[in-house]
Amino acid sequence: MTDHNFVYPPDQDELPLPPWANDCLKTFWQLFGNEVWREGKEAVEVLNFDAKLARHAYIQEGMILRAFQIYKLYRDLGYKSFQDYCLKEVGKKAWQCKQLMKAAMTGWHLLCEGFEKLPNCVAQASALLTNSCKGESDGNIIADWQKCIDIAATEKKPMTAHFIESVLDPDAHKKTKQVKLPFEVWEAFKKKADREGISVQEYLEKLSKEEESEPQEEKSTPQAEAPTEYQGESEYNTDNDSRATSAVQTDNRELGHPSCQEITRPSQFVRLPDDPIPH
Repeated sequence: MTDHNFVYPPDQDELPLPPWANDCLKTFWQLFGNEVWREGKEAVEVLNFDAKLARHAYIQEGMILRAFQIYKLYRDLGYKSFQDYCLKEVGKKAWQCKQLMKAAMTGWHLLCEGFEKLPNCVAQASALLTNSCKGESDGNIIADWQKCIDIAATEKKPMTAHFIESVLDPDAHKKTKQVKLPFEVWEAFKKKADREGISVQEYLEKLSKEEESEPQEEKSTPQAEAPTEYQGESEYNTDNDSRATSAVQTDNRELGHPSCQEITRPSQFVRLPDDPIPH
């Protein structure tokens, strides 16, 4: 028997999993307990369908977050602001949730335009949206996504955020600068990059864009919700560091390039506000 390497869940009477994990528990027993895949091709097709749902779960999550934002559903859970809800329930800053919502809008837009192949994650959808709107005010996200699909198929390359950027902005990665980092800092970045399935360079590029594009966020007050801003960024001074270092190539292009805040098909999208939704 092949070892699936997944830990067996505890007795649910003694140590139950949280309610939201019920689907995970069900999937575990279907795959490794009952082995439903032994039932034949139809069962395998169902599993493949479920995998596609999970791969594009960011679209559904973005829709839910958007509803919580515009209808102020977080108040029903006892939170005074969308920011508080994002931090304590979602585990992300409000600006990150807004980025997720934009990515969900992008994926949903492509789905409604007839595409079956969609960006697999927030990073890919965000790269498509940003670079599609970089050259002109409206952009053409449909044509740009088709271009990425065609080139990926022709060159037999995996679809990644880095690949999308290289297709839509070929000159973006020509300028690079070598940076030396302490070994433990490099290892920390590598672990985070590995968890997202990208290279260290791609992770650092993504991190730099997130920091540069971080908008003002909402802060609850007795009368209304006013914008606030998260600040503070750790800096490493490695001039006199004698520890082992690794050299990485990072993007040296000018940051702060204006990015598209919305897809300009008015029937499909609306701008996601950085300011609080009025009462």
